[in-house]
Order: sequence, then C-alpha cells, then structure tokens
Amino acid sequence: MKNNLRLILYVVAFGIAFILWNKWQLANQPEPTATLTTTQQSAAPAAASASGEDAPIPGAASGGVNAANNAGEVPQQQVSSNEVVTVQTDVLNVTFNLQGATITRAELLEYPASKNSDQPLALMRTENPARFIMQSGLASSDSGAAPTHNALFSAQQKTYTLSDGQDELRVPFQWVNEQGITVTKTFIFQRGKYEVGLEQKVENGSDSAWQGYPYQQLDFGTAPPRGGIGQVYTFTGGVMSTSDDRYRKIDLDDIRKSNTEVSSKDGWVAMIQHYFLGALIPPEGNNSNFYTRYYNNNHIIGISGQNHSVAPGEETLMESRLYIGPKIQSRLQEVAPALDKTVDYGFLFMIAQPMFYVLNFIHGIIGNWGWAIIVMTLLIKLMFFMPSAWAYKSMAKMRRLQPHMTRLKERYGDDRQAMSQAMMKLYRDEKVNPASGCLPMLLQIPFFIAFYWVLVESVELRQAPWMMWIQDLSAKDPLFILPVLNASLMFLQQKLNPTPPDPLQAKIMMMLPLVFGFMFMWFPSGLVLYWTVSNAFSIVQQYIMNKRYGEPVKKKA
Repeated sequence: MKNNLRLILYVVAFGIAFILWNKWQLANQPEPTATLTTTQQSAAPAAASASGEDAPIPGAASGGVNAANNAGEVPQQQVSSNEVVTVQTDVLNVTFNLQGATITRAELLEYPASKNSDQPLALMRTENPARFIMQSGLASSDSGAAPTHNALFSAQQKTYTLSDGQDELRVPFQWVNEQGITVTKTFIFQRGKYEVGLEQKVENGSDSAWQGYPYQQLDFGTAPPRGGIGQVYTFTGGVMSTSDDRYRKIDLDDIRKSNTEVSSKDGWVAMIQHYFLGALIPPEGNNSNFYTRYYNNNHIIGISGQNHSVAPGEETLMESRLYIGPKIQSRLQEVAPALDKTVDYGFLFMIAQPMFYVLNFIHGIIGNWGWAIIVMTLLIKLMFFMPSAWAYKSMAKMRRLQPHMTRLKERYGDDRQAMSQAMMKLYRDEKVNPASGCLPMLLQIPFFIAFYWVLVESVELRQAPWMMWIQDLSAKDPLFILPVLNASLMFLQQKLNPTPPDPLQAKIMMMLPLVFGFMFMWFPSGLVLYWTVSNAFSIVQQYIMNKRYGEPVKKKA
C-alpha cells in the first residue's frame, strides 16, 4: 500500500513537472525584438500600422453619443502621418505618432531585451508578433468636432528629455478645427515612474456648445506563436478590474469571439504579458465604460468616460492615467487597487504571494536572489521539519522491516491476498503507518508549484544572477550542473528508502531521478536550486532517522 501510494505521488509529481516544463519552455522562448535599432526607424511604418487608424471608437459611458462609431466609423476625415515625437525619462523612452498622439513604442530602459543585450526591451511597438500600442482621443456626436485617435496633432518639439534635477516632464499635443474647438492632449511623465498622466483639455472657441467624451484603449496585435501540442503559455491577454469583479482575465480568444461592455465607477483595464503590462486607469468616482473589441486582426481593450458639455467660451479638463512597465507589485499597489494581481501566480496565489514577500525580504538583507532562494528553502524545510521527521521515522521503520518483508514474500509467493494480510499484521505489530512516508512529498508539491509561479511571474528575478555559471536564475542552468546534482541527490534519497517488493515498481522508482533530472534541465535554475537544496536537507534528515530507527527486526521463531 505504502509503495503504491508513493509511486502514485511520484507519477503525479512527474505529470506536474511535465506540464511546468512545457510551460517554462514557451514562457522563456526568445522575446520578439524589433529588427530596427533606433526609435525613429521603428516608428517609420505606414500610419495605419503605426497608429491603428482603423480601430473602432467606443461609445460614451453614459451612452447616446455617436453610436455609429461603435462599428468602427470615424467622425472626421482620416489623415496619416509618419512624424514622431520622442520622450526620454530615466526609465522610459517613448515614441508618439502625431496621428492621434498615439504611443507607438515604449522602451523600458532598466530592462534589457536579453541578458547580454544593450538594447532596452520594447514593451510597446508596431511590429508583430506582440504588436502593442496605446491610443487615446475624444469622440463627439458632431462630425469633425473632436479629435479621435485618427486626428492629426501638432507638437511644439520633436524631442523631450527629462533633465537632471527635473522631476516632471509635460509633453503637449494640440488639435484645432475650423469651428474654433481647441484640444490639448498632455502626457505627464515623472522621474522614476512608469505611471504616466494624461490630460485632455477642450477649449470651446465656437459659437455653440461642445459635447463629447474621452476614451483610451490598448491595441494588441498577433500573439507570439504557440508551438507544439501540450505546450502552455503564461497568460497573455486582457484584464479588467471593476467594483463588481476585482480581477477578471479575458483571453485573446474571448476578445475575438465577442465584445465586452462593463460599467463601473472605479477599476482599470490592462493588457498583460510575461513580466510586463500596459494599464489604463480612469479617474475614481466617475462612471466609466470598460470594453473589448476585435477589429482588423487587433485585440482592443479600453475605457471611455462620461459625456461632457462645454459652453461657448468655456473649457473642461478630462484626466486619466496609464502604466507602461514591469509587474513590480509594490509599484502596482501604489498605482491602483488590485493592479498588483496582474502578477499572475495562478490558483496557488495564496501560497505564492507570501512566498515572494518572504523571498523579497530575505533578498533585501542578503542582496543576492540565489542565496535568498537557499535561505528560503531552509525556512520551508524548517517549517515542515516535524511532519518530515514523522514521515522519515516511518520510512526508517519500513526499511528496518525490509528483511522480514522479503521472508514473507518468499513464504507466500504469488498468494497476494495472504501476503497482503501478513504485511498488514506486521505493520500493526511494529506500529508502522506505510502511508505516512509519502507526507513530505504531498506537502511540498503545492509549494513546488507555487514557487515555480514566483520564479515565472516575478520580474525581480528576471535575469537575476546567483554566482559563477548561474547568471540568470529565471533561465535554465547553461552547464546543467544543478540538474545533474539534483538527480544524483534524488538517486541517493531513493537508496535511503526501503526497496518496493514489486520489481517493476522498484525499477520505476530508480528511473524517476533520471526522468526528473532530464526535465529539470529546462527548468529555471532558481527552481532547480530550490529543489536541490531541499533534497540535500531531506537526505541529511532521513539519514539521521535511518540511523536512529532503522535497526533490523530480529527474526521471529
């Protein structure tokens, strides 16, 4: 019974490892990078590609304004521009296309595209796969009375730079129509922040009242290729947070199938991918319309605000915010409630998130993520020290009974029923619970999965070095030293366990270290480091228990 249960647990663990291995393979395939090297070059595609002029325009949060635009119609003449404006802060390098003042490229200066690259990661770009841009505008029921993301804006400068000692940088774009309506769209950048403010000011210089509403939307193109059968991605798609549902994921497939319309007075929308996201946050307390669209092979998620009426000679200011950057939980919590949930730890988030907090605390003291993983592994082992001790004590007693079980097998031969009854009597006489030896694995499997998600989703561990040959704990061991060491420790641990009486089971158990060793060759080195240290600690603990409780039982007359 005990050996069968242990075999089942190993098979379950193997299945989980296989799923995680496939997921890791896809999650860590090379990120698509632009073949063009400069911001000016990357912004050069045609206007339809750069600013998404065909994207539909949503209805207002309160409804009733320009309903025709929901079908993708445009309330003013379409124009196109290849002119761009570049903005550089200490953490962002952003490119705007003057058509719509659309963000067509956003580079994260503190995050290289790859470990040995000097090129910053381009989170937003016009190239597929993973094409990603941010559009914004105003819509009105009067044709030509408001600049949508198709309108041509003007800018005072071609380049804006956050200077040393400067904490805020305002980048204005302006649009004026023949009736005297002036719209100034201003993006506000701050030092050290990935959060960007957006102000859209309407000045009514016409002789009649102006009515319209603001909107912002994230336009995502083709997802990266999925690869072979059985391979799984980290989640790439839309997310909505509303007063009724704080975290709702919307798969790209669902966006293609049907539109989504949700009204809420607070919340946000986002398009997330591995380690990074773009998010739109409307002002709190105002009724907003959250929506998704699929149009012209693009996945769109956005927000639209309430109708505004501006009398002649007056003006109004409509504000919102956006976030373009990494999934750093502490920063996301400051930007908007529940935005930190975009660090998607999966169904074991209640274990994974505290694990990350503890790991991050340890890292704050040690300053190295590899050693922090080792310390945390020891803390986990200490947390389960007593259950493990009871289990290893049971296994030691089982090993002590091994000679006697061999004699029972010789005595009863193929009579499995008699053999089973004799073994159960032996267990009762010696006060051994054969199932308790599987407790450590059973307890550690959720932590193994949760820690996998911590390593997969926590951008802090992206490209983090440990020592010598391990220079990226989120990538596989380049020399496969840790997987080989881990397989060796698993083999040694098998030797410390009692041999299953069934020869087939014994062979399977002895093969499992090789199978896991092969699978771990593609696992993140940080996860293999955790498992290796955990196995080493378990071996020491089990060896002590075998010495203490493993004396052979004397042969009975």
